[in-house]
Order: sequence, then C-alpha cells, then structure tokens
Amino acid sequence: MSGLGEHSLTTLELVLEWQSPEARHLERYLARRVNLWRDVFPPGLKEVLLGKSVGDTVERIYQPGDAVPKHDPKLIHNVPRSRFQRRTVGGRAIEPARGRFYPRGMLGDMLGVYPQDSRPGRIIELDESSMVVDLNHPLAGRPLTLRATVKDTADKVTETGGRLTCWLEEIADSGPGMQCRGGGHPTSFDLQDGLHRLDETEDSRFYASPRIIGHVDAQAGEFLKETYAAALSTLPAKAKVLDLMSSVQSHLPDHLDLHVTGLGLNLEEMEANPRLAERVVHDLNAAPKLPFPDKSFDVVACSLSIEYLTPPRAVIAECARLLRPGGALMVGISNRWFPTKAVRIWMDLHEFERVGLVLEYFQTVPTLTDLRTVSIRNWWRPEDDPHIDQTLTSDPVYVVMGTVQG
Repeated sequence: MSGLGEHSLTTLELVLEWQSPEARHLERYLARRVNLWRDVFPPGLKEVLLGKSVGDTVERIYQPGDAVPKHDPKLIHNVPRSRFQRRTVGGRAIEPARGRFYPRGMLGDMLGVYPQDSRPGRIIELDESSMVVDLNHPLAGRPLTLRATVKDTADKVTETGGRLTCWLEEIADSGPGMQCRGGGHPTSFDLQDGLHRLDETEDSRFYASPRIIGHVDAQAGEFLKETYAAALSTLPAKAKVLDLMSSVQSHLPDHLDLHVTGLGLNLEEMEANPRLAERVVHDLNAAPKLPFPDKSFDVVACSLSIEYLTPPRAVIAECARLLRPGGALMVGISNRWFPTKAVRIWMDLHEFERVGLVLEYFQTVPTLTDLRTVSIRNWWRPEDDPHIDQTLTSDPVYVVMGTVQG
C-alpha cells in the first residue's frame, strides 16, 4: 500500500516527552492494531499520520489543556482525614501520605467520585484531621511532545465494529506524571517501616544457591540495553562500569567496549556472566559502603534489584561517590521480583510511583544532576518466552538516570 489511509490498520510506537521540576521524562508505548477510522487520537495526530509509511515519524506539540484536561482548581478538595477508605493489601494496611496517589474511591465522598472509582487522585496536603486531595490528571498543566512512528501497516478488509481505543488515554492515563513530586514537596514514602521485608534473614543465606536465570523477558532485557546504550554513547573505550547487585546478566550494550566489574551476592551467578571482567562478592544491606576508592568508575548501573535494598539512600550516595565527574548512575526496574525480599513499600506503590521513589533516592544526593526517567511498555512478549501462556505483553521497563556534576 502507498501510505496510511482511513481504512488502514497500523502499529505505532508512541513517544511522550515532558518535564517536571525534578527531571526530564520519556514514555515509550507500543500502540497495537490502531484503527485509523474508528479510534480516537490526540488533536491533529491522525491528520499528520495519513499518507505516512513504515518507518515514518510525525510529531505534535501540545500546550497545557490541548491534549489532557487543563489543571482545574475545582478538582482540589479539602476532605476530612476520617473519610480515607483504608484497605489492606498483602496483610499491610494502606495509610494516607502526602504526595501519594490512591484510587479516587479511597479518598472520600466528593462530587463525581464513587467507591469503585480507580482513577488516580493525589493527597497534596495532610494533617491529623484533614487532607487536600487533587483529582487533576497527573500531567495537567504540563506541555507535552508526542511522536508517533509507523512500525507496520495493513489494509483493513472489513469494518465489523467493536472496540474503540483512545490512544492518548492508553499512554497518558496509565501512570505518566505519577513519578514526579506534587507541588515541589518530596513525596512522603514510608521509609521507616516500608524498608522492612517479609524475610529479614541474612541475604547471603537467601542468595547462597545460584539462580542462573534472567529476571525479565528477552524483549525487556533488550530495551534495558537499548536505554543504557543511548545514555552511554559518548563513553571512551575501556570505560569502567560497576554492575551493582550483579548476577548472570548485566543488561549492558554488547557493542560498547567496557571494563565491567560486577558486585553481587553469588559468585557462581557472576561467573556465568560473560560481560564481567572482575567479580566482587559483597552484601550491600549488611555493609552499604562500597569497597572502591572515590571517582573510580565512569558508570554505575543497577538493574532489576534496587527493590531489595534496605539502606537505598546510603547506597545511592556511595554510587555518586564512586563516579568520576560527568559519570552516570542508571537504575533499571520492572514489575518482577522476589516478594519476600523486596522492601514492603515497593509492593504498595503504582509502577510509576516506584520510579518516583527511585527519583527521591537520587534527589537526596546533591551531586546527582540532569535527572531523567524512561518508561517502555506494551511491547509483545517473545513467542518462545516461558510465560507466553500467561501474558502476551513484555515486562515493562523503567530507568532512572542521573549524572554526577563535573
């Protein structure tokens, strides 16, 4: 076919870029089986897509209120704290906290809110008797840049009706915006009780037996590599990289000539990792101080493991100490972990709030600047993946990055 038309089906990679006072944010989302005739698109996007072919990219810039509803002061409510509908998840009571998001149905009796309402609302102020609740869209008031790349196309043979998709809702109503602070105040994550775990036995015992497996599917692993590669493209040959909480996979780009030191809890796992030039066995929860001199690495990468740290802020500060001026700290996360060893707060949070938690860790270190986040969601799971019978969707990937001041 010559190009996209009203009767085309297509797959689009949607990329949403926006900025908060704390960081720059990039959200990648695979829009599958897009129906150009039936579906709903952000203003002007469909018009610039028509006639485009596989590989073409279009871009639209939206001012506040153009694509998501503008910020409305009428959606901010003062509610008695007693109206908070407490719930228990996994044996843990969910309590209100400033800056946190909750399903609107938990936030009390407000006009237009019903108990089953799962849309996010945020507590922006909280005291012993009341809470101020913001029901605005998490991206309200922010300029947005949206790019769409045509990945494949097909002619639609018939139109039988059925599902209609609003593509901006698909990408923007499922978490973006929830990773930033509310009103410039640090989010009140429970870092006193929330950093405890169900299994408090020594980590060296839990990890004594090797697990020679990957922790995300192959597609998610490639996206981690791809995101790291974009951040490390200017590194010199033989740049020194610390693979923190290392295991059988480092998720570092294969084409870069790097000298990689792995630090983890199981030597056999690290010996199975061909990317490592050096291996150090070290328990960060028992001893958060890292056994390396100041400014000894160009990059520190921690992949799919930060949820196990009980002193996370101390470890992030140590990472910054180890980095040379201009060095990068990169933390990759997903939605799979060992539940008994992950800290409790991790399981309380929306996936994008977990990104916000890691951002808060970064912001406790003054030397970490140029903070960025990336999310990658809704890609196809590889057909040979052992979990393909449970879900067709690849594991989501989130990365938080920062640079040490030069």
